[in-house]
Amino acid sequence: MSHFSICKIKIRNPNIELLKQAVEQLAKELNGEIVTEIRDFAGNVRTDFLMAVKTPQLYRGVGIQVTERGEVKLVGDFWRVEYAAKVFEKNLVKTYTTLALSQTLSQMGYRLNVQKAKEKVMIYAEAY
Repeated sequence: MSHFSICKIKIRNPNIELLKQAVEQLAKELNGEIVTEIRDFAGNVRTDFLMAVKTPQLYRGVGIQVTERGEVKLVGDFWRVEYAAKVFEKNLVKTYTTLALSQTLSQMGYRLNVQKAKEKVMIYAEAY
């Protein structure tokens, strides 16, 4: 039976513009695209999300919702792509956190150097 799953992730009360930027950046890194709808295995369509992404691994798409309580949720039919969905979730949290921390440190007057090394992101902040 096809169905859409909804998974809460570790981002709360996000800055919507930063979240959109994180999703766009992640889509680009995963050779994906921003889309307006997602499908389940049977072809049923959903469009009730802030934005959505399709990647080669998540070919039915994954939608991003923000609830009234500020919870960020991923929506999609993750049957047979559970691992790719977990990787997407982990990378979205990492990308959003990196962008939010970088923005905050910049606003505080720090000079930043952000480097990616394999699975890690390193942010060097220098006061001047």
